[in-house]
Amino acid sequence: MKNPFASEQSLMYNTLNGPFMQAELYSLTGLGKLRVTCNWLYSALNVDPQDGSPFLWEFSREAENLISISPTSSCIEHKIYASVRDDNQNFLQVQAPFSADWITAIGRDELITMNVQDLNLGTFKGFNNSYIRLDDSVTSHDNHNGYRLRSVGAEIDNNSVWYLKIQRGLQSNLELKEQDYTIERVRTQLQTAGIKINEDILEKLVGQLNS
Repeated sequence: MKNPFASEQSLMYNTLNGPFMQAELYSLTGLGKLRVTCNWLYSALNVDPQDGSPFLWEFSREAENLISISPTSSCIEHKIYASVRDDNQNFLQVQAPFSADWITAIGRDELITMNVQDLNLGTFKGFNNSYIRLDDSVTSHDNHNGYRLRSVGAEIDNNSVWYLKIQRGLQSNLELKEQDYTIERVRTQLQTAGIKINEDILEKLVGQLNS
């Protein structure tokens, strides 16, 4: 896949430090939206195709081109952060492996590079400069099945591109465009970015965006 973000200005250039938007993240695989499953494999970030319930993420600008992301509904009474764990195969989770301590502060592991365009298509990288992508296969553990998220991608593919369904902007200077989630419009956006998905997945993705 060509890099659809190489020549366009990123949304990040219009933001100030601090929280700037809340959005749901949908995988271009058609499997569903990204969420945290509390107390499952250190509260791992994952996509559960059987769960279409709302799940909002808050995006905060920490420095130039660097953000943190947090679930708006925390597993605990404190804000928690998505963390790239090089001590656990670069999986993303909101608990530290082996200790199961909740991640309530921002350090190296919680800083993410984001590139999101006007098309509301985005890519993300961990501190290891690898694309954050959905696993190819499902992980089954205890009573939950989900496709986990890892910072291991060397190139952009459909598993590492995300469609942002922006719910609200949190900064007055930031202009966020409303999207019309029709098959024709989403198909055009993806084609403009050079992204190819089959019609069955496209139809499923549009249905998810309109749910």
